[in-house]
Parts: sequence; structure tokens; C-alpha cells
Amino acid sequence: MVARVPTHSTMDVQQPVSRLRRLFRSVRFLMVASGVIFVLAVNGLIAYSLLLQRNAALGRVEMDVEKLALMLEDRAAHTLFGVDRLFTDIAHQLNRLPAAVNTAPGAINETLRMLRAGFPQIANILVLGPDGQLLNHSGREEAASVAFADRSYFTLHRDRTDIGLYIGQPIVNQFSPDAPVVPLSRRWGRRDGTFNGVIVILIDLQVLGMRLAEHSVGTRGTVTLAAADGMILLSTPPNRIRSLVDWPEVQSDLRAGVLRNTVTLTDPIDGDRRVTAFRRLSEAPLVVVASASLTEALAGWWRTAMLHGALALAATLAIMLMTWHMTEQHTRHEQDRDRLDRLSRRVRGILDSMVDAVVTIDVHGRIETFNPAAESLFGYRREEAIGQSVRLLIPSAVRHDHGGWSPAPQAAGDPRAGGTDREVMAQRRDGSFFPMTLAVSELRLGSHGAEEEERVFVGVIRDITRRKQHEAELLASRSQAEMANRAKSEFLSNMSHELRTPLNAIIGFSEILDSEFFGKLNERQKSCARDIHDSGQHLLAIVNAVLDMAKIESGRYELNEERIDPNQIIDQCLMALRDRAEENGLVLTVASPRPVPPMWVDRRAFRQVINNLLSNAVKFTPSGGRITVSVRIEEDGGLAIAVSDTGIGIPEDFMAHLFQPFRQADTSISRRYDGTGLGLSISKNLMELHGGSLGCESTVGVGTTMTMRLPAVRIIRKDIMAA
Repeated sequence: MVARVPTHSTMDVQQPVSRLRRLFRSVRFLMVASGVIFVLAVNGLIAYSLLLQRNAALGRVEMDVEKLALMLEDRAAHTLFGVDRLFTDIAHQLNRLPAAVNTAPGAINETLRMLRAGFPQIANILVLGPDGQLLNHSGREEAASVAFADRSYFTLHRDRTDIGLYIGQPIVNQFSPDAPVVPLSRRWGRRDGTFNGVIVILIDLQVLGMRLAEHSVGTRGTVTLAAADGMILLSTPPNRIRSLVDWPEVQSDLRAGVLRNTVTLTDPIDGDRRVTAFRRLSEAPLVVVASASLTEALAGWWRTAMLHGALALAATLAIMLMTWHMTEQHTRHEQDRDRLDRLSRRVRGILDSMVDAVVTIDVHGRIETFNPAAESLFGYRREEAIGQSVRLLIPSAVRHDHGGWSPAPQAAGDPRAGGTDREVMAQRRDGSFFPMTLAVSELRLGSHGAEEEERVFVGVIRDITRRKQHEAELLASRSQAEMANRAKSEFLSNMSHELRTPLNAIIGFSEILDSEFFGKLNERQKSCARDIHDSGQHLLAIVNAVLDMAKIESGRYELNEERIDPNQIIDQCLMALRDRAEENGLVLTVASPRPVPPMWVDRRAFRQVINNLLSNAVKFTPSGGRITVSVRIEEDGGLAIAVSDTGIGIPEDFMAHLFQPFRQADTSISRRYDGTGLGLSISKNLMELHGGSLGCESTVGVGTTMTMRLPAVRIIRKDIMAA
């Protein structure tokens, strides 16, 4: 009999089915499903109730807007009907009078005033003759000779007989300039039908607007009276929209011949959604529009919806929390136990893998944990150390006072109090002592019922024997270096003084020989004397530089400050180097935009720095180059003197060593340029002694700019003001 092995496809189907069966049979799934169904049912009922309330609110606002539009239509029709009858009465009164009377200016003024008195919204009544001249009006003043032949309400009636009641654009009444009016006009014909003129009634928009303002739906509702072409005649609030074109939904219905409708549109001014009802008067080309803000209309519904939503959310959260609590309660103990096991293994692994020794003791000073690093450090096995007093690790000489092994004071409310590293002595199993750093922290584990709060102390220990040895070696090396530096400085100072005496004699006797004081010399002898003098001067300059460097390094260099003229010092330095520069084919220039004020500095040091910068520029600039000395007062009030050349430049990798003594960019045996490498180092130190600085900007093959800066306190201010 052969056993049948299930195929992979059968197993793939059975596994999800079995999982679903286990899921549906589990209490956890049933509880979660019941909670979800209950939440959906509650939220569905609330949502349905809110939908009904919203529809009811929308229905109410639409009804209110339509009622208002109908009322406005009735009032506008009633007003237009009265005005239209007034046109008939005026025409009848005019036609009853002889032609000579009704065309005489001011002849029927009293009659027009009486007719106007019954309509407070009428601003004026005008009677225009066949030539467009004003014949009569209802004002108290006499009719002026005013021509209205170019007005649209005159030309339309003159040229066409099919124009009934015409409504013009709002204008400013010239008889009462402060009141905007809308002209309503009709053709005035004789009894035989011929054109006799135009009767114009001016409607006061302010009076009409006061009546419209009494009616609106809500505080953000609008009421608008417009002509059939979309022109706004009156709007409350005023200037709400410019034309019905701003409401394309209304304009499109009017163009399609729809006389009344209710639409929902977006206000172009504030972006609010509005329920808008419009009605076009059948007797006249007028449209009344009433609108209400959906935001305002649904404000109460939104408050109810937010309240119901909050209740639904609270109910949902409560049901979900209860469901979660009930489904998670039966697995919490197992998860806690697994978590504690993992945490214990993790802590044990961390302690065992730490390089530093970790020792834990209780409040009685007994060792509770002892990691492998502590075993290697102290020489005790873990079994030997646990349970023993911590005095086992403390040298016997200081066991009576082991405060260094105590933790730092604990912060209020902090279950852990960490101590900073401190250096103490410890003792190994073999009795040897060694220095170590110790950081002790107090760990509070909390209380259990009525028991006292459990506390342990964790000490992290590190052997610092090698560090102490290294520190001792560093201190010895530092002491030796300081002694060597002092010896060097004293040696250079003594040697410089010893060399100066014979050098002064060599220079003096060479000058005597060159002056032929002891007798006449031939040219060869005089040339030798000058070479001796130049070499002595060069050697004396080197000795002075070494002596200055020694004084600066030892802190014995003293500034002899006085008032100097920087221009004079710069000119003297340039004069001393001008011959050498001309021999090398160089051009020396000075760029100083204004006189430089006097300064309070050491004259010799100031001259030495400028000489060093100019000498380097001449030395490292090939023939045909240019050297420029520029002087300027900086924004902070300090003085900056820059020496720029078009020389060989300084390599970028040497810039970090530029101001170090005895360093030169070209250190090869066959280097082209002489010098000791002390000039820039001494110059930088001299500038820093004055509170200033010395900086460098250089590009290889382009040139170098050395800038010496002195602070503003070195400048004598009254001379600047005088300049």
C-alpha cells in the first residue's frame, strides 16, 4: 500500500484555511469583531442623524432665501407699478396743458413736486423736450438750460418707439450730488403719437437701500437689485459685487430665459458658499437676488456635528480601550516574564562583555555582582567575591575611611544618583596596590508593600596605572623642554652680546679704512674694506634678530613707545631700499588716499617690521616687478599697512609654517635666497606686542600681500579730526 503525499498546492491552500479557522475560533478575534461592529453601528446612526439635520438646515435656508426673493420681487414690482402709473399721470397732465405752457421752463414745476411728494424714493422728476433740453423738473430751483440729448435714456426713446420703461445705469444726481440715483424713463408722445420728449424719474438709491437693508437672511446675507443685463443697481451690503457676471450661475440662467431659480454658488469675494435665489420681474427689466451664507446657516449644525463627533470618538475610544484591555489581559503575564528574561540576559551579557570592571554592592557593603573584567583586575573569582565585604578591595591602610568609594548625593526624585569619576587606590588579591578611577551610582529599585525601599550601589572601575605613568612622563618631558628652552634663550642672549662687541669693532675699523683716515688706499683695498663693512653689518643684523627673538621668547622684550609719523617712517624705509630695488629692476610705489595720522608705537619695532616686509618683497620679486605700499584706515578705526609685490609667491602647503622662526619656503642646499628665516616671525611677534597682527595672502606665480594691522587705540584721534 502506497502512502499518498500531499502536493504543494494542497498544502498552500490548507495552511491559510487552518489559520482562518483558528482566528475565528479565538476569543480575541470575537471580542475585537464585536467591538468593531458596535463602533460601526453607533457611528453610522450618528452620521445618519447628522445628515438629516444638515438637509433640514439646508432646506430652511433655501426656503428663507426664496421667501425673501419673492417678497423683494413683490415690493420692486409694486414700486415699479407705482412709478409706471406716475409716468402715465405726468404724461396726462402735460398733454392737458397747451403746448406753449408745458414746454415753458418751470411752468408745471408745482405739479411735478406734488406728484413726487407721494413717492419718498423718488429723487427728482425731469421733463425733457424733443431737442433734449430740460423743460421742467420737480426741484424747488428753477430749471437750468441743460441739454440731455446725449443721454442714452433720451436717444433710445427718441429713435425707437418700442422701448417701454427703460432703466439706466446709476448716476450722480446733479440736482443733489451726494445721492446716487437710477434713471427710469418713458417716451412722452403727443396725442397723435409723435415724439414730444422724454419723462425721467430719478430713483434715490439711498432711500431704497435703507429699505432693502431691513431684509436679509442672517448677518452675512445679501440683497441685490440689478438690471437684466447684470448691472448692479443696489446691493446690501454695498459694493458686494460689481456685476451679476461675478455670479455666473445666476447670469447663465438669466440669459437662458429662466425667470426664477435657487442655486448654490461660490462668492468671488470671500470664497464662501452661498444659497442664492433670484427672480426677474416680468413687468420690467429688473432682477432681485437674495443670498445667504452656507457657513452661517450650517454653523449650528457644525456645532452639533462636532459635539456628536466628539461623543462618537469618545465612545469609540472607550469601546476600543475596553476591547484592547480585555484581549491583552490574558497575555500580559507571559509577555512580562519573557521581557524580564530577555532583559536579564541582556544586562548579564553587557556586564560580562564590558572592558571596565563593574561591582555591585548592597546597602551593607556586601558584593552582589562581580563581572569578568573585575575578576581579571582584582584577581578574585566571582564565587569568591560575591557575598564578601567591599573592604576586600580596599587597601588596609585606608579601610577605616572609604568615603571615596561612596556614591555622590542623590538628586531629589531621581531613582539613580550618578557620581563623577574619582581617583582612589585599590588592592589586588596578591596584595599589590594600583590607582584606579571609580564612579559609584546609587540605584533605587523601589519598595515592595511595607518593606523599605531596596537600594544597590553600582561601581564602574578602570585601572589608570598606565595613564599615571604617561602623565609622569609628560610632566618630565615638559620640564626638560622648558629647561632646554630657557637654556637656549640664555645662550642666544649671551652669545649675541659677546658677538656684538667684536662686530662693532670690525664695522668701525672698516669704516675708518674706507674713509682713508690712516692713509690712502688703492681701489682693491677700498673694495675689501667695503666688503668687510657690509659683511659685518649683515652679521650684526642677524645677531640683533637672534637677540630680539630670544628676548621675545623669554618675555623680556620691552616696548619704548613714542609718538611717530607713519608717513615719515615709510618714506625712510623706501629711501633705504630704493637703490637696491632699482638695481633689481623693480618699481616702488606708495598708495595712500589721505594723510595718515600719528601713532603711539615703538619707533624701532615699527621701522623693523616695515623694513622686513619691504626687504622680503625686494628679495623675492624678479626683475620688472612692482612693489606697492598702501596705507588705509579700516572700519574699526585701526591702521592697516599692506606691502604687495608681484613676486614668486608662497606655496600653500608652507602657509601654516610661514611665521615660525628659522623656517623658509626653500630649504634645499642650493636655495636661491639668503636669510635666517627670523624676519617674519619677529615682525609678527612685534605686531602682537603692540596689540596688532600680521597677515599674509599669496598666490604662487602671482605675488604676495603682507598686511600689518595696528588697533585703533594706537592712533592719536585729534589728528584724524584735524585731517
